Amino acid sequence: MEQQELAGFWRRAFANIIDLIWLLPLAILLAALAEAVNGGTMSGGAELMSNVITGLVVLLFWLERGGTPGKLALGIRIVDAETGQAPPLGRLVLRYLGYLVSAIPLGLGYFWMLWDERRQTWHDKIGATLVVKTSRPR
Repeated sequence: MEQQELAGFWRRAFANIIDLIWLLPLAILLAALAEAVNGGTMSGGAELMSNVITGLVVLLFWLERGGTPGKLALGIRIVDAETGQAPPLGRLVLRYLGYLVSAIPLGLGYFWMLWDERRQTWHDKIGATLVVKTSRPR
């Protein structure tokens, strides 16, 4: 793998904030649709479906673009930790599921990159990925 510059904590944090901003309307729309169908309440199944749809949107961005709009806007992308190329879908799914593992112990898995020599969060480690800087932000 050619040497690529790893993305830092603040760039990744701001990318996540951007992603929360554009994903929030999608989540609100899905919740409103679920409540309309269920007579004003959101069932557990509807909530699960909303989370699955949101996850699929994120995975599609990762697969097709190498990152979500927040990452792309700040000039970073997700790569395979061994080859530096685009990770396969299975690894991206593991990475996405790893968000839960990163979040459970008070977000420690997200902050882990501050101590890790490869700047990997726990979900990066689970998916065998790195987040690297691109030549320039899009």
